[in-house]
Parts: sequence; structure tokens; C-alpha cells
Amino acid sequence: MNNLLPVPVSLRVMILTLIVVSPGFALTFWVTGCATLSASITPPNLSVVSIEPAEVGPLEQKYHLKVRLQNPNDHALEISGISYVLEVNGQPLLKGVSSDRVTLPRFGESIIELSGVSTLFGFLRQLQALEDKKPLGMHYRIRGKFGLANRLGSLPFSYEGTLLPPAAGDAGS
Repeated sequence: MNNLLPVPVSLRVMILTLIVVSPGFALTFWVTGCATLSASITPPNLSVVSIEPAEVGPLEQKYHLKVRLQNPNDHALEISGISYVLEVNGQPLLKGVSSDRVTLPRFGESIIELSGVSTLFGFLRQLQALEDKKPLGMHYRIRGKFGLANRLGSLPFSYEGTLLPPAAGDAGS
């Protein structure tokens, strides 16, 4: 003897539809939500302030790179790391990473120091380019990505500028 009441076919179809379709809707809303979240963040502006040699070895050179970060967003950004490649005069010069955290206030800025490594070949290539062209300034391109604390993914960036040699009056300052 069966004490269960029969379930109408339409109710079974509705339950089956919810079981099959709901995960798809959940995934769609999750992906859309994540895309909306990252789309509302503009990467910080980045410009190179200075490049200074730190260690010179036979096969690689280490440099300290100072960069200015400017937050164009109306909320603070907590950067949890950075990965970058610096090209000078169209040639790769430095590669570097940092896991240092920095909080950029809304519409604020900060100068941070990064470490970078160049190979002997990259260094010699830069010397040759400087000797051939004797430029007044050095064109640079820095590209990479910012890691953001408390968020999935990263923010890619690519910025260009010109590094000018110090003025003659600045040599003693």
C-alpha cells in the first residue's frame, strides 16, 4: 500500500526546470557581477620618477625604480602587488615584481620604490642605443598589472613617457 500522493506532471516539470536552470542563472549573475565589479575600477596612473642602479653584477644589474601612482577613482585602492616590464627607447630594460602593499587614497597619489633586474645583454643594448642616437630624453613604456587586495584578478596597465636627463644646475642639488 502506497501512502504517497501522486505528484502532478506539471509540478515535476517545474521542479526539474528549477534544478537544471537555476545553476545556469546563478553562474550568469556571478560572472556579470564580477565583470561589473572590475569594470568600476580604473587602474591607477603610473609614471616613472627615477631609475637608479643598485647592484651591478657580471650577468645582471639590479635597479631601484621610483614610480608615482595616482588614483583616479572616487574610492581608495589597496594594491597588493605589482608586476611590470620597463622598455626604454623601444627595448626591454627591466623586469620586476613586488608584493608590497600600498593604499592609494581616493583621488590621491603616492611614490613607491620598486626593484628591477636587467640582463647584461639588455644593458649593453641600451648603451648601444644611447651611443647611436644620443637622445635628449629617453622614451619609456611601462606595462604590467596591479594586484588588488580583497578582489579577484588584477588590473592591467600600460603607460608611456619621457625621462629627461638632470639639468646642469641640478647636478649639485
